[in-house]
Amino acid sequence: MCRRIGEHGLALLPANARVLTHCNAGALATGGIGTALADDPQLTARPDGLPAEPERQPRRVVFDSLARLPPSSQLVAAVAEIPLTIVVSRAAARADTDALEAAGVHVLVATGENEPARVRSALDQLGALGVASVLLEGGPHLAGAFLDAGEIDEIRLFLAPILLGGSAARDPLEGEGVERISEAMRALTFDCERIGQDLLISARLREW
Repeated sequence: MCRRIGEHGLALLPANARVLTHCNAGALATGGIGTALADDPQLTARPDGLPAEPERQPRRVVFDSLARLPPSSQLVAAVAEIPLTIVVSRAAARADTDALEAAGVHVLVATGENEPARVRSALDQLGALGVASVLLEGGPHLAGAFLDAGEIDEIRLFLAPILLGGSAARDPLEGEGVERISEAMRALTFDCERIGQDLLISARLREW
């Protein structure tokens, strides 16, 4: 998601270097600790397929409520060159947050009575650090929390010509959602673009 903090700007995008350069995000956030643990990503911008210079890299952000990210991860290994912020909740163990801080990670404690409130708390604190936009990649759980928090301005959805199916298949967005179609958020603008074999759907939900 790409959020212009302080102006409530947010776009939801997949991991795609071309999209990242279009977004010009000030921070790149993974959708949660599950993605970070499963993929051990670097979360770096790669315009034209090559890593950008460290000074042009966005701040990397991982939403990790219990501070489970291992200090041995690729994310932590590059912290001297590219800033890394871990967003935790008050439930995170002090020993785990201390270990991450000792490795050079910036630990941010998000507060609030529910996930949408903690999303707003995290974004407000990132804004105080000078981050003016955030691109979110990852799974549907945190994306749903951002939607419930009212912090999405733009969605960019990639559709691939692949069918998977399955009764346990997850929805693109989770969270509370709405009960009636009349309550659903509707796009102000809607565009489609062919990207290789995929289709990119861009929907602006509100103006920045």
